[in-house]
Amino acid sequence: MSRRLREIRQELFGDHGGPELARRLNLPARTWYNYETGVTVPAEVLLSFIQLTGTSPTYLVSGEGARYLGAGEDRQTADLSPVELIRRGLEKLERERAAQSASPVGESKSASGRECHEFQSVPVFPPEELMRPTLDPKRAEGRVLAYPQWFPHPAETIAVRVADDSMAPILAEGSVVAIDRSETDPEALQGKLVAARSEEKLVIRWLDLSGRHLILRPNQPGRDHPLAAVELDELPADFLIGRVVWSWSRFGEA
Repeated sequence: MSRRLREIRQELFGDHGGPELARRLNLPARTWYNYETGVTVPAEVLLSFIQLTGTSPTYLVSGEGARYLGAGEDRQTADLSPVELIRRGLEKLERERAAQSASPVGESKSASGRECHEFQSVPVFPPEELMRPTLDPKRAEGRVLAYPQWFPHPAETIAVRVADDSMAPILAEGSVVAIDRSETDPEALQGKLVAARSEEKLVIRWLDLSGRHLILRPNQPGRDHPLAAVELDELPADFLIGRVVWSWSRFGEA
C-alpha cells in the first residue's frame, strides 16, 4: 500500500508534492513520508486520502482494478461517503479473493491457499497488562481479526488500545494498535512507531536515536506529552515492548 500511496501522490502532486498533500490532509509532512515508507496508515487518514484524491479503495487496498473512481461500477459510488467507499472496497476485495481461492469440484485447496484467506485473531490487552513481566492470555479484553500477511510475526503480535491523544491525528485516542513483540532492537527501530514502558506506563511513540540516547517522541510534543529520553547504556531489558505494525480506528462520519 505504501508504494501505491507514493505513486498516487507523485501523479497528482508531483515528485516534491508530499508537503502539499500532507497540508491538505492536516498532517506534518514527515508523517506523510513515513506512510510512504511503510509506517501503518490509520483508517481516518486513508478515508481522507480517498476523498481528496478520488482513489479507488479496491485499488488502494489490493492494487487491482482502476486506480481512480470513474466508469462502470465506480460511477455508481460517486455519491457515497468515504466511510462507505472504503467499506465497499474491502468487501469487493474479499469477494474477489474468495472467488480466486475456489477450487474445481473434486480438488482440495492447498494449505497455502487456506492460510492466505484465513484471519488472524489478535488478543487485545488493557495497557496496564503490558506493564507486567509476562502476559496472561486470560486477561485479554477482546480480540480483533486481520489478515496474517499484515503481520510479519503473527505468533508474536498482540494488540492494545491507545489510552491518550499523544499520537493524534495519526492515532486517535481509543484506537487499537497491533504490536510485534519480536522487534525490540533500538537500532532497527529508528524512526519507527513503537510501544514502550516509560515512567511506569505504556506509551506509543516514535523512536529516534540521538547519540547515546533513545528518544520517545509523541506526534505533537507539548506540556501534556513531552519528549522522553533514555541513555542506551541504561536502557532496561524490557523497556521496548515492540514495533507497532498496524492500527484499527473507529469509523466515523465527518
